[in-house]
Amino acid sequence: MDRRIVYGGHSTVLISMGGANILTDPNLSKRIWAMRRRSEPGLMEEQIGPVNLVLISHGHYDHLDMPTVRRLPRTAVVIVPEGLSEYFTRSGFRDVRVMSWWEQTTVHGTRIVAVPANHFQGRNPLVKSLYQGYVVDGKRQIYFAGDTGWFEGIKEIGDMFRLDLALLPIGAYRPWAVFGHHMTPEDSIKAMQYLGAKAMIPIHWGTFRLSLEPLSEPVTRLRRAAIRAGMQDRVVVLGPGQSLDLA
Repeated sequence: MDRRIVYGGHSTVLISMGGANILTDPNLSKRIWAMRRRSEPGLMEEQIGPVNLVLISHGHYDHLDMPTVRRLPRTAVVIVPEGLSEYFTRSGFRDVRVMSWWEQTTVHGTRIVAVPANHFQGRNPLVKSLYQGYVVDGKRQIYFAGDTGWFEGIKEIGDMFRLDLALLPIGAYRPWAVFGHHMTPEDSIKAMQYLGAKAMIPIHWGTFRLSLEPLSEPVTRLRRAAIRAGMQDRVVVLGPGQSLDLA
């Protein structure tokens, strides 16, 4: 269906809009190293087959999962931060585009803008790699934050775009939020206030045990924070496999 979002779990989201079928931070694996997946993937093989654009926010294993990447069509355009292109060129992807903050490109009639994030590099410690979010600018404007903590650049993103939807991380905050690398649920509501987005879908929760809070706690805290801010009608919580019609 045109103009639809399907939540695959963790930070994996399938966005169908216009001629673009976009997959963010693909991870449909049952485990990452010793960490097993705590909820079933929300996307099936037939759903990722038509993917023609892949957005990678950074190189951490829960966001760049090579077993999932190898299942994707090699004809898909892949957009990555600096330092991560070889993972895709070596796997046979034909069009891999490296972008830095505020650079943009157009794929299948949809403009993609790389935007700043507040995180840290991972993967190979010998190779410097960066981290970023993206704004998908097509029939709707959608902000995919990737993995980030709260930072003042959120305000700039909100000023530059008229966002219809924000995909914001809400999990893995205890104790990592102390270092500013992950948002708490309350941070995501604060981000929404500066972004001015019409709606929000929470991501990065309930899939892998990456920190000390209970897996279900982020959504509970998010709903409470949204009610306190009078924003409960703008928060759309999707379980794996559930979708939102953007039309």
